[in-house]
Amino acid sequence: MPAHRDTGVAEAPGWFWKHGLWMVGLGFLLSALLATLVDMDPRLSGYFYDPTAAQQWFLKTAVPWIWLYRYGEWPTWVLAIGAAVVWGGSLRRRSWICYRRACALIVLAVMLGPGLLVNGVLKPLWGRPRPVQADLFGGSRPYQHWWQPGHSGGGRSFPSGHAAMGYVLVLGTCLVPPRRSAWLRGLVLGGALAYGSLLGATRIIQGGHFLSDVLWSGSLMCFLVATLQAVLPTPAPPNTDASHNPPTVFNAM
Repeated sequence: MPAHRDTGVAEAPGWFWKHGLWMVGLGFLLSALLATLVDMDPRLSGYFYDPTAAQQWFLKTAVPWIWLYRYGEWPTWVLAIGAAVVWGGSLRRRSWICYRRACALIVLAVMLGPGLLVNGVLKPLWGRPRPVQADLFGGSRPYQHWWQPGHSGGGRSFPSGHAAMGYVLVLGTCLVPPRRSAWLRGLVLGGALAYGSLLGATRIIQGGHFLSDVLWSGSLMCFLVATLQAVLPTPAPPNTDASHNPPTVFNAM
């Protein structure tokens, strides 16, 4: 058999990895619609509410949920701040220029997703009461479905900010080099989805969000990251005869 030759040309990712985040985002959206059909929001939240208990949301301050609530967003913030520092450093260090696109993707995804879209626009304007505020669970405000906009400032349940901070980490699939195996992208994607779901479950257990709030956060973050990956310019590949050129940032999705 002839020996394998490395041509130096990166293999193109498969069809799934070109459209994977769009498909996952659509899956979140369909799950939110299905949860609405079976009225899963109040049913699931009801498992963590006991009107006879001293603390009605009886797991609200239990470990590990209280830790995840307080510190669960920190990994994403650290990643975004680190990316901003590297991008700024690339203005002085030419060897860091190859990381600019990756850093821009990370910073923009966190700023535009959990920062602007979720916490800056939808949460304050949509006005959905949280479970702890809803009359179904001893609150003073009427229960409101996710598709029923309330008055501005009436509640900040839709969508979940904590879940968005976890799900936005799907951006990691866009940073895996094309030559890496598909299993590595799958591991990164699975880890981000698991972490976002864990933060979302934390907020459901504490009475801070409904299931549909979490599912919509996952959908919005997948669509946002996929859009940024598509519109951010990709650096031109280096000349094959320029041995000292820095490596390009990979376009893996």
